[in-house]
Amino acid sequence: MGMKGNLLEINKSLERLKKSGVYDVEKYSFALLHQTNQLEYFYCHLVKDGDCDQTFYHINRRPQVHQLAYFNIGRGFPKELMDGHWCYILKDMGYKMLVVPCTSIKEDSTPVNPLFEKDIKIKNKEHESQCRLQLSDIRSVDIQRLDLRKEFYDVLDDEEEVSEFVQKNLFENV
Repeated sequence: MGMKGNLLEINKSLERLKKSGVYDVEKYSFALLHQTNQLEYFYCHLVKDGDCDQTFYHINRRPQVHQLAYFNIGRGFPKELMDGHWCYILKDMGYKMLVVPCTSIKEDSTPVNPLFEKDIKIKNKEHESQCRLQLSDIRSVDIQRLDLRKEFYDVLDDEEEVSEFVQKNLFENV
C-alpha cells in the first residue's frame, strides 16, 4: 500500500474513532506526532554512517534507581497506562531502564488490585506527596523517553521494601 496509503487508512481509522466519542483522538494523534518526531531526531540527526547499532542517545542528567522520573511511555492498548507518566526506576540497564509507572492517588482511594499496586511516599525539593506504583504496567523503556524538563523525585519508602514487593508479586507463585 505504501506510506501515503497507510496514512490515508490511519486517517480513516482516526475519523471512525473520533465519531465513537469514547477515545481522545487529539491526544492519540499528538502522541503519534511526538513519536515520529523522536524517530526523526534519532535516525536523521544522531545516526552516523547508517549504523543504528552504534548510535546512542546521551542525557546530561540521569535519574537513579529508587527515584521517580517522568517518561513518555507511549501509547498501547486500552487498560494500559499511556503517554507521560512518573515512573519508579527499578533498574538502570544503560540505554534502557526498567520502570514501574505510577498514578496519582485520589482522596479516599485504595488500591484496586493490592497484588500489583503499592502506594509510596515521594519528595521533590519543595514538598512530599504520594503516588501509586502500577506493577501491572512494568516495562523497559529507552532512555530517550525520559523527559528532562521535569525534575526527579526521591522515594522515601525503603528501597528493599519496594524491591521485595516487586519480587514477591511478580515472581512468586508463577
